Amino acid sequence: MNKKIWLMEGFSSQRNIIQGIKLFAKENKFDITVFASHSSERNEILSVADYSLTEPKEAEERLSFIKKIVRSHGIHHIHTGRHSHWFEENRIAIESSGVTLTTGATGAEWLTLADEKVTFAQFMEQNGLPVVPSWRVNTLAELKTYLTSPPFFDSPVCVKPVTGIYGMGFWRFDNNASPMAVFNSPENRLVNPQQYIAAASVTESFKPLVLMPYLPGPEFSVDILADKGKILAAVGRRKEGAIQYLVNEGPAFELACACAQTMNSDGLVNVQTRNDVHGNPVLLETNMRPSGGIGYTLHGGVNLPGLFAAYKLGLMSVGSVIQSANTSFSPVAVRAMTEVIVYPETVSNILN
Repeated sequence: MNKKIWLMEGFSSQRNIIQGIKLFAKENKFDITVFASHSSERNEILSVADYSLTEPKEAEERLSFIKKIVRSHGIHHIHTGRHSHWFEENRIAIESSGVTLTTGATGAEWLTLADEKVTFAQFMEQNGLPVVPSWRVNTLAELKTYLTSPPFFDSPVCVKPVTGIYGMGFWRFDNNASPMAVFNSPENRLVNPQQYIAAASVTESFKPLVLMPYLPGPEFSVDILADKGKILAAVGRRKEGAIQYLVNEGPAFELACACAQTMNSDGLVNVQTRNDVHGNPVLLETNMRPSGGIGYTLHGGVNLPGLFAAYKLGLMSVGSVIQSANTSFSPVAVRAMTEVIVYPETVSNILN
């Protein structure tokens, strides 16, 4: 029987997820049709699906659009990357059309918890999981006070927005940093604290920050396939410079899986850790969505997008997914390269 999965608007990994599912279906002779949609003109994503759709930009039009497509094309499962809160709030209405839904979470409260970095850290502490110390800074005056007497005696200080993705707004403070460092080498994310304060002083409003110790690393990013908190498959990536080492064991790997369990994660999620000054991993954050690097995991022999689709579409059991992930993994080092593809000016698979 043909199974149909619909990957609605996501982040940068949406193309890799589609490709992973199609490759997995071909290798395992699964009859899966992949639908993909986006609210913007993202032909490089939509062109690799079997069929593509243009999503409405307005939220109030989304539910009727979903129901129409599910009814017209017999969709079995929907995965979303963006607008996850809206999807959770409308889960009952969506699933009443006969389709199942994955948002990365089992409820909107888990999405909110993951987004609120300080609250997340406190929740992990309450559950006995080591997490990077995090202090919420609500005003510029508070930031000045903390910088005068940092709460982390053994580490440099860094900040990032209370909510956000892609590491946007993350900066390391260094009293010896040149004023030109932020301009000449922005990729280092290094700034003199007085320069940061001066810039923040002339902004219209101060957005809350998370103040944390800057940890030496290395950083781990663990991509996980979970089912209502149960870990089915996972691949970790230890980041050392430009090279990433794929692993499926070790303290950081186990900690990330424990975090995903505690968060009742459901679907493709990502947990990040970093080693502290003693070499022990602590949690940085969790993303209740696929990471931008989830496609790297295929090089380790574990096709997380493919396993996800096969499981959600009823083509593989819990046991077979776990067995596949455990037996097919092979450690490998990978490096991200700049890839350029010909952009399809039009797509021939568009349905609406």
